Amino acid sequence: MLVFWTLTSIVLVFSVNGQFWDLRGDFCRTRKPQTCCPGRDDECTVPILDTLCYCDIFCNRTSGADCCPDFWPTCLGINPPGPIVTQQCFKDGRSYNVGESIKINCNKCTCRQRSPTNYDFVCEQNVCLVRPELIESINHGNYGWKASNYSFLWGKTLEEGIQYRLGTFKPTVSTMAMNEVKIKMRKELPENFDARQHWHNLIHPVRDQGDCGSSWAFSTTSLASDRLAIQSRGSMNMALSPQHLISCETRGQKGCDGGHLDRAWFYLKRHGVASEECYPYESGTSKENGRCAVRKPRGRHGHILCTNGQEDMVHKSTPAYRIGPQEDLIRQEIFNYGPVQATFKVYNDFFLYKGGVYRHTNLSDGKPEAYRLHGWHSVRIIGWGIDRTGRRPVKYWLCDNSWGRLWGEDGYFRIIRGEDECDIEMFIIGVWANTNSNNMNGIGH
Repeated sequence: MLVFWTLTSIVLVFSVNGQFWDLRGDFCRTRKPQTCCPGRDDECTVPILDTLCYCDIFCNRTSGADCCPDFWPTCLGINPPGPIVTQQCFKDGRSYNVGESIKINCNKCTCRQRSPTNYDFVCEQNVCLVRPELIESINHGNYGWKASNYSFLWGKTLEEGIQYRLGTFKPTVSTMAMNEVKIKMRKELPENFDARQHWHNLIHPVRDQGDCGSSWAFSTTSLASDRLAIQSRGSMNMALSPQHLISCETRGQKGCDGGHLDRAWFYLKRHGVASEECYPYESGTSKENGRCAVRKPRGRHGHILCTNGQEDMVHKSTPAYRIGPQEDLIRQEIFNYGPVQATFKVYNDFFLYKGGVYRHTNLSDGKPEAYRLHGWHSVRIIGWGIDRTGRRPVKYWLCDNSWGRLWGEDGYFRIIRGEDECDIEMFIIGVWANTNSNNMNGIGH
């Protein structure tokens, strides 16, 4: 659908022979005692607006800026001059010819003629991922968090953001029916907890999935990396490869177009994945899944040949397990064993998060459906805390995103805890590690 971008296009209309030429009415023609005056006569005037116009021949000496609108047909017997129309559109001080196109945020706009004297940009009507008016509404509201404009998201549509920056499929009914693991509760947990501080140098940093809907692969390999490092006490501290999953796990998965978490964990249990160093990530820039590059060296069980020709071990996991959707159970699991994997709904406002404790704003409610699109995303929860900067203390989860360190709070975000905000507590996953001497290439059997 196309709309006219009327606020940023300009039609230039000039008066060449008079500043009053476009006013209609009788001025010189009804002037008495005479209509027109020869030569220069400063008394040969007629009131117009809040000033005077002239009906003497002298008024037409150069630009005719002070001649009455009907001077030319009444005194000279000729038609008045018409407007000079510049057949161009203008945006940010630049001119564009008819047919030329520019991109204004996420919409393609083309210079078109709307009438004989009117030239405007005609634009697509996509809902943009970054909308300045939404940022302003969030920052002027009392929502407990702030929004920002991110250059790497500017120019994308909301649909593109959901397609390329998320990528986890909503858990199926059968997956949601997974048995919940029984967790032995401590009497008291700390008010604040950050796995990065508790397991120093064993929690892997924020990564960037780029323009590939692969959060399913990033959150899975990031969680597996953390658990392996923690439970091997740092002896196996490496980032595992999301590219391995994206390119090689094709059964029921769609790579950069999304994937199921349960199938990702099944692949890790059965086949395992290489390290990031062995199988580096490329899909974030190519937007393609890539061909599976895994090759197994002859006679070397549990090893693969890396993309650089070197050899590396594959790292497997136990079957993933589900933690119940209760705040204390989730906290206890993180405290005991490390970060967990969470799946949640993402709306337009989350992409703009800059800092604070996130809560969905509902600012798009009442707008057309295109503004209310949402997708599913998966991240690591690495801790919790209480924000006391406002009038009331606010409980939050501390989460690791996969959009790089320029987004949010150095790549992390905080979200309301204990209220299942955006279904963040609905489907929580953990995985056991087994790093005995007979199985040092895995986080399980």
